[in-house]
Amino acid sequence: MQLANNQSRYGWVAICLHWSIALLTISLFIVGIWMVELDYYDSWYQQAPWWHKGLGVITLWLIIGRWLWQLFRPKPNAIESISDWQNKVSWLVHRLMNLLIITIAASGYLMVTAKGQSLTVFDWYSIPAIVSGITNLEDIAGDIHFLLAYGLIGLVALHTTAAILHHYVYKDETLKRMLGR
Repeated sequence: MQLANNQSRYGWVAICLHWSIALLTISLFIVGIWMVELDYYDSWYQQAPWWHKGLGVITLWLIIGRWLWQLFRPKPNAIESISDWQNKVSWLVHRLMNLLIITIAASGYLMVTAKGQSLTVFDWYSIPAIVSGITNLEDIAGDIHFLLAYGLIGLVALHTTAAILHHYVYKDETLKRMLGR
């Protein structure tokens, strides 16, 4: 498999970025739902948020890396058998998923830094608080974080369903291109 995209296939860099972001996004959703139910005395009460925040920032960096990669390595050509409306919906869903991930990351950052504390990423580095002192900021950001996470998972389900339909019903190359085949 080639490193970069060509006119008919994605390269391994685009494929690795896609699947890494997908797995991290789904994992972050599952961990996020699980960790808000943890009891203060649970052994994961401190560990789960530590992992969630660190992996969330890594996901954000991967999204930015994917955008940069796409600037210099355009996507393969559209598959001719796919209608224009499907290509437009696909384009919109991809943009919405990226926008939601960025917004979810921003709201997570605001939740953590609302009281002026830095966001620590796996004890590697800290991102300082730039907005604080707003009444109930952590609650407002938390509500946004929660709602947008569910919206993102809904779009992920739509995206996954479309990929499976293209593979098994339409029998086109959509999924195969992202699997490196």
